[in-house]
Amino acid sequence: MVRIRLLILIPVLLILFSFSGKSPTPSTLQRELNLFAADPALKNASWGFCVIDAATGRTIISHNEHQSLVPASTQKVLTTASALMMLGADFRYQTSIGYSGYIDAGGILQGDLIIKGSGDPAFGSNAMHDSLNLGRVFAGWLLAVRNAGIRQINGRVLADESVFDQELIPRKWLWEDMGNYYGAGASGLTANENMYTVYFQPSNALGQPARVVMTEPPIPGMEFNNQVTTGPKGSGDQVYIFGAPYQMLRTLTGTVPLGSSNFPVRGSIPDPPFFVAAAFSDFLSRNDISQKQPPLSHRLAAQAGTSPGAVSRTLSSWSSPALAQIAARTNLSSVNTFAENLVKTVGSHAKGEGTTAAGNEAIKEHWKKFGLDVDGMFLYDGSGLSPSNRLTVHQLAKVLQITAGQPFYEGFQVGLPLAGRTGSIASSFRGTSSEGVLRAKSGFLANVRSYAGYTKTADGKTLAFAFIVNDYQGTPASMREKMTRLMDAITRYNQ
Repeated sequence: MVRIRLLILIPVLLILFSFSGKSPTPSTLQRELNLFAADPALKNASWGFCVIDAATGRTIISHNEHQSLVPASTQKVLTTASALMMLGADFRYQTSIGYSGYIDAGGILQGDLIIKGSGDPAFGSNAMHDSLNLGRVFAGWLLAVRNAGIRQINGRVLADESVFDQELIPRKWLWEDMGNYYGAGASGLTANENMYTVYFQPSNALGQPARVVMTEPPIPGMEFNNQVTTGPKGSGDQVYIFGAPYQMLRTLTGTVPLGSSNFPVRGSIPDPPFFVAAAFSDFLSRNDISQKQPPLSHRLAAQAGTSPGAVSRTLSSWSSPALAQIAARTNLSSVNTFAENLVKTVGSHAKGEGTTAAGNEAIKEHWKKFGLDVDGMFLYDGSGLSPSNRLTVHQLAKVLQITAGQPFYEGFQVGLPLAGRTGSIASSFRGTSSEGVLRAKSGFLANVRSYAGYTKTADGKTLAFAFIVNDYQGTPASMREKMTRLMDAITRYNQ
């Protein structure tokens, strides 16, 4: 009798359970993951998805979480979080101006005026609070030079960028990237985010040459092989700039749109330290402080067989914005130059070598101390621009989860783009549960889409996630929409 009652009771309980809202069927998040996994666009793709509870470290859901994938710009999350933990959120760079030799009774500096770089990526840029453009920095330096009694320089303006190595560009970057503004690389003396703007005047007819009008700022010694023509009206910036580091000849290809005037295209400064030295030398000359010798960088002085003298007195020092602000701009605006300078700074402080390789090795060693498995982590830059980089979604999500427990977390996560509001995801997630809630750094390369960040569920849980897709079929826009649907399901997670 008891057995019969149990047999009757079991299906009844199952029916009641299914209507109670606690069904054993897959959650919304699992269903969305299953739908994504079944998409034909992923037939030949490699992809991974990982969601971790930020408070407990428990993995909520994952797919291919330990597969090495090309992360694109989501690698900036790793670079910035590492720099903040290893250097401190209040860390500031110092860029100074001083001189070698001495000032004689006539106000003549018997030596060189030396600009000492520290690797500050924000130097000479007014893109954030507490930063000044190069012209305003120069004005302050001019005042310091005059206050020191210097009226003439019997030497030169010398830029000292030796805090970093001389490899402006990481070795695994592509040729088509490095002459453009996003391929500016890192220098021990960076200025204006290592970027200039070239202005074009298109022709009045399609296919006809577009003329170079000017550059801002002027780059001493730079020349153009201009092959740019006039494209259809409204076609936008289709220009690529080709040129190697320190190469002053730049080749310009592609099109600018018909009907525009002074159309701007941004490129990377070929030799940032020399640019700073030459620009300040010219600024001094225009303000009646002459120099006997032409300006040089530390690299060019060494090539010329000139031994740069040591600084005998510092006249003025420029302090950068706090590292927390620099990290926020790196992630919100996806500034490759900032990320590359940060990884070299980590190398300089942790290993005594201002190189990309030293910085990335220090980063891996740092996270291993937190128990992170770094197998499958292959780092060749700091920004994620190289298609040779590899990370797993578990590594990225775990870095975010550990970072959520750090004192600087609030500022770090606020520096990530906000769904439907800011940065690269400003136009995504509109009208969803994630709008104004989810924050994520996005990444985009040829055949790569990626996201890494945080979101909050309705019951107040903070979840860290990473989502990378390589080698998908279809357009980048269609893949973005599919990934957005799955990420929105993370916000709607309720178990």
